[in-house]
Amino acid sequence: MSESFDRSPAAAESGATGAAADEGGRTVAIHQPNYLPWLGYFEKIRRSDVFVFLDDAEYTTGSWINRNKIKTPHGWTWLTVPVRGTSEPIAGVEIVDDGWRDTHRKSLQASYGGAAHYEEFGAFFAATYARSWESLCELNVHLVRRLADRLDLDCEFVRASTLEVDATGSERIVRLCEELGADRYYSGEGARSYNDHARFEAAGIDLEYQSFDPPRYEQRFGEFLPTLSVVDPLMNLGIEGTRELLAVSDDA
Repeated sequence: MSESFDRSPAAAESGATGAAADEGGRTVAIHQPNYLPWLGYFEKIRRSDVFVFLDDAEYTTGSWINRNKIKTPHGWTWLTVPVRGTSEPIAGVEIVDDGWRDTHRKSLQASYGGAAHYEEFGAFFAATYARSWESLCELNVHLVRRLADRLDLDCEFVRASTLEVDATGSERIVRLCEELGADRYYSGEGARSYNDHARFEAAGIDLEYQSFDPPRYEQRFGEFLPTLSVVDPLMNLGIEGTRELLAVSDDA
């Protein structure tokens, strides 16, 4: 997967340079940078040529931006990154370093230390939590990109804040897509009620809505729990098993 680290900082962030941007026929997906998101987030990445981190969107308290669920012997629990500056755009939200890193590392070890594929990822998470993070956005983007890389998802990553699109709502989504040369926007199902379909049609951009219902898989600790962090299938199934779950929508 292209990490874009070999390009200039401006080109790497904008994603608007190079042959791919000139060829057209691109699928774009857009989402806030979430913390250790669920499998459906990575299915969006898998189905996209360009994935936009909506890092300049308003931070939403109580959302998935700074927390996600893992499974424990007693059911699911939150892994939450404590933050301040929640009136800022996501890119401006700061992490409160109060020991959360050690808590998350130990929680993953306690819940998944006995999982079949823990050894594949234990060192990665240990190294991530050994670093001191000030920016929630930087942490989330790091985790998503590195896990997408491990899953061999061939997608270009872009931050919305680098594209300087001055618009809101559907108009902003359309203009981001136009900026990136998209002819298809892969949208979350929840946006169906407020996407301006006429505006997309006028721009020549096809709208496709995500329909992703991953099958059950073998988890630890009893009854299956859906929509957990991607950590859960990775630890239980490994890379190949998780890639198979991501591919279920191909036959839909």
